[in-house]
This record gives sequence, structure tokens and C-alpha cells, in this order.
Amino acid sequence: MKTWLTSLLLLAPLIAPASAAADAPAPAAEPAAPAPIELERLRFGSISLYTENDKYLGGTDEHYTNGLKLSLLSTDLRSFSDDSVPAPVRGLSKLFGSWVEPDQAYKLGLTLGQNLYTPSDTSTSVYQPDDRPYAAWLYMGVAFHVYHPAAETGAADRLDVFEINAGVVGPPALGREVQNGFHDIIGVAHAEGWSNQIDSEPGMNFVYERKYRFATRNARTGWGADVIPHAGLSLGNVFTYANAGFEVRGGWCLPADFGSNLIRPSGDSNGPRRAPFNILVFAATDGRAVARDITLDGNTFSDSPSVDKNPFVADLYAGLGLGTTHWQLTYAQAFRTREFRGQDHNSVFGSLSLTFFY
Repeated sequence: MKTWLTSLLLLAPLIAPASAAADAPAPAAEPAAPAPIELERLRFGSISLYTENDKYLGGTDEHYTNGLKLSLLSTDLRSFSDDSVPAPVRGLSKLFGSWVEPDQAYKLGLTLGQNLYTPSDTSTSVYQPDDRPYAAWLYMGVAFHVYHPAAETGAADRLDVFEINAGVVGPPALGREVQNGFHDIIGVAHAEGWSNQIDSEPGMNFVYERKYRFATRNARTGWGADVIPHAGLSLGNVFTYANAGFEVRGGWCLPADFGSNLIRPSGDSNGPRRAPFNILVFAATDGRAVARDITLDGNTFSDSPSVDKNPFVADLYAGLGLGTTHWQLTYAQAFRTREFRGQDHNSVFGSLSLTFFY
């Protein structure tokens, strides 16, 4: 009995806590973490349609009066290597892949576009020497994108864009036909002065632009923001300028692209993955030091209508974007500073774009 009591006394301190622990209520379970946003990878790239017009919330019909652009941009060409991809695409992948480092993503873009410019008074057929001349620029473009992830730059994601645009100005650019044909559709009077447009001239531009992207930690999978500065230049007989600017975006599941741009060279971009839904607001600016603008300076090799351009021009714009895994709709309202001497007010136009991702 003495031995049994001694053993019980020795075990009591061990039994009591175990019993107390058994009687204590179980701690409340921690709430489950929210399911992560599923991002879908693009297979081939994106197709974008842009339309810009000074009637969109501007109500005018003058200066830069209309722009249309259709663009195709591949996803990372490094993935275009298996037999399920068409042979021409595999060939392009190998060709362009030989120009970049093995770990760098690269893409190919194709563009078809037209810009229209008119004076303020389009109701007269009389030449107006003190106002902007009638002009149209019809072009095709090829772009090559090289992506440098943040680990490479040490600070931010980086995109380098090389683009060549080739086309024509003057009557072959079909400015009269497009503007007055559309006016017939909507029941608006013709622009009567297209006989005074600048002369026919082939054009070519070489464009380079670099962009950076600084983003908050959860910008692609939740609420966040990013800042996208850019700088570049264009050389050619149509447009020669140096430009720089930036964009600020905020919202839910921001696309992993490099901004919401107006119709301009190097403006397209896409990301490798997209969320099921995104919504964002943005504000941006692009300033240009302009050495040549054929739509203001007139033709290169012949006398034509012209005005004295301003050497510095800026675009300020802001808007809203909504998107899903396969679609993105964006609208921006833009303000462009005066482009030539004698222009009595800034230009206002809207920019609407719709992109399909696949």
C-alpha cells in the first residue's frame, strides 16, 4: 500500500495537467485564408482595336479629328516551339530569339492604322493658310518587344520596344474617303476642303521606347497600384521627336502590361497572365520635343500647305478600364496642348480601345 501511494503521489503532477487540458475548451480555429486569384496564361497574344475622335465628349471636328488602329501582339515567343503552333510562328520565334538573351521574353507586334487631321472650319473649300492643313497618315507597323523582369534590372520590370512604321500621306492615305464616307453614314455634312490637303509622299518612322513598371506587392492579384514611366524617340520623314512621360494606375487585379496608351507608336503591350476580373483608373502624360511633323510642316520634297508648329507638345489623359480573362475595355479623355502657332485652343478627344486576349 505504501508503495502504491508513493507511486500515485509521483504521477499526480503529470495526470492533473493532462486532465485539465482535456477539460479546457479547444481554441477557436483560425479563419481560412481566402483562395488566391487564379491567373490564366495567354496562349497566343492579343488583338486590339482603337478608335479616337474629337467628338467623344469633346464635340468638335478639327485638328486631330480621328484615329483608327488595329494591332496584334504575340505573347512570349519563347513558348512558340511545339508542333501545335503554326510553322511560320515557330520560324519567327527562332529568328527573333537569336537576337536576345535566352532568359528574356520577347514579342512581335503588327499594326495597321490611319490618322486624320483637318482645320477648324471644314465647311469651306477655300484654302486656309493660317489653320492646320488637311492631312491623313495611313501606315503599317512591325514592333519587337523585349521584356526584362525586375530581378534583372534590380528596381522594376522593364520593356524595350523597337518599331518601324511605313505608309503614305496625301490622297493615297484615303482621308477624304474615310471622313466623308463616315459623315454620310451618320448624316453629317462633308468636310469640303480635302482638295487642299498635303501632297502624296511615302513615309517611314523608326521608333524606340523604354518603359519601367513599379508596382505594389499585390497589384496583380488584389487591390494595388503601379507607376509606369517611359522615354523614347522617333526618327523619320513623318514624325521626328523625343518623348517622355508616365502613367499612374490603381485598382483591382491590374493587368501585367505597361499601361493604357493613346494611339501612338510603341503603345501596345500585354502581360503573360490575366485575372478573371479587373477594374482600374489611370492618369497619364506624354510630352514631345518635336523636330518634324509632316502634318504641320508639309511635304519633305515639295511645297504644300503648312503652318509653324510648336516645338513642344503634351498629351494629358485619364480614364477607366474594365476587363476579364479574355477582354479589356478602356476609355480615356485626352487633352493635347496647342500644336501650331495661331491655334486658338487646346485639342480635346476621346480614346476607346477593346482588346481580346487568347
